[in-house]
Amino acid sequence: MKRTIGRAARSLREFPPQFWLLTAGILVYVIGVDMSYPFETLFLRNGLHISMTVVGLVLGLTSLAGLPFQILGGAFADHFGRRAVLVLAVCGSAVLYVGLALSHSLLQVVLVVAIEAAFGWSMFLTASNAMIADLTSRRRRAEAFGIVRTAINVSMIVGPLIALAFLGAPPEYRLLFAMGGAVCLVFLLIIVGALHETKPPPAGLRPAGGGYAHILRDRRFLAFCAVTFLPLYGYGQILSTFPVAMQEAHGISAGQWARLVLAYAVGLSVLQFPVVRLTRAWNPLLLLSGASALIGLGLGLAPWLPWGWLSVALVLLVSLGVVILIPVAATVVAAFAPVELRGRYMGAWTTAYLGGYALGPLCGGYAVDAMGSRGAYLVVAAAGLAGAVCFPLLRLGGRFGEPPGARTPRGGPPETSLETTLKPPVVGS
Repeated sequence: MKRTIGRAARSLREFPPQFWLLTAGILVYVIGVDMSYPFETLFLRNGLHISMTVVGLVLGLTSLAGLPFQILGGAFADHFGRRAVLVLAVCGSAVLYVGLALSHSLLQVVLVVAIEAAFGWSMFLTASNAMIADLTSRRRRAEAFGIVRTAINVSMIVGPLIALAFLGAPPEYRLLFAMGGAVCLVFLLIIVGALHETKPPPAGLRPAGGGYAHILRDRRFLAFCAVTFLPLYGYGQILSTFPVAMQEAHGISAGQWARLVLAYAVGLSVLQFPVVRLTRAWNPLLLLSGASALIGLGLGLAPWLPWGWLSVALVLLVSLGVVILIPVAATVVAAFAPVELRGRYMGAWTTAYLGGYALGPLCGGYAVDAMGSRGAYLVVAAAGLAGAVCFPLLRLGGRFGEPPGARTPRGGPPETSLETTLKPPVVGS
């Protein structure tokens, strides 16, 4: 046991200090986000008395409207650097949560939600994913994404724990949002004061058509993004329509929902790193297939089955699906991308990721009103099972993200196939 722990510790020390600084900053940032975001729909529904159809339209349409900005975000990350985009992202998130604390009308809510959708979390995903890929080798990239997801998952425990102190009767949502926005800005200080730029120097590939022409010709990448929409439809509802669905199906309180969020976050935190490490040599498409099924069935059955420990068990199944889906999908995208277009590929992936995620509140909010919570979540289950069927049908062999004549970075290993990228190094090599 000691020898195993020692090997794991030495392995973690191989990651550069800037990677750990970025991970620590992300942990702080997501604490601020998760003090606030899980309670956004409850505030809009119960605090401002907005119908779920309107809530779904606000969250979904603003997310979709913000998607073109992610195309620009990827190009900005490649041109101006990852740090500049991270600064913009943190400011966008702070605007949302401070704005919600001050909002008293639907128009004010739409404005701050739209600003965050364009410049907040989505820009953070693009820039941070590109920075993680810059800082890590191909062989360790899936593990690195898993470590960062673990930090995010720990934040999902700490954030709701802090929030519980303010969820009395009535819940103090506005104070919670203001505090969450202030915590987000701590990450801004880390970015400006200590985080270095990681954008690699040009390596010879000229990005015709702004770089996105190459991506639009990459049919396997586009097919992968399209299939990922299916589990993302359910994933996008975990913190948007799911609390309302559970409230309507089982009559749970805001405090009970906070405890369920904690169970979900604990599952993510405990499972993330060991699952990614244990499955790093597995076929990524089969992993994503299993993740899609777990997310769909876990969410889809929760409103139907009795409230209690069974609900917690289903949420833990969902957390297992999520810990597989997000880092494995990001690793696949990094394998597709040439180094000069890494920011653009991550921007395109963020666009697809958030597009699928936006379908959750956009369609799910209407479905809850039209079909009831239980009927709406049967659709979630069907989407997850459809993803489980479609992922193994994709063909991702060959070389990824490297057009004819492209060069690799000086001193770096050549771009390899996705399967090679995700396999662990051979002992003794």
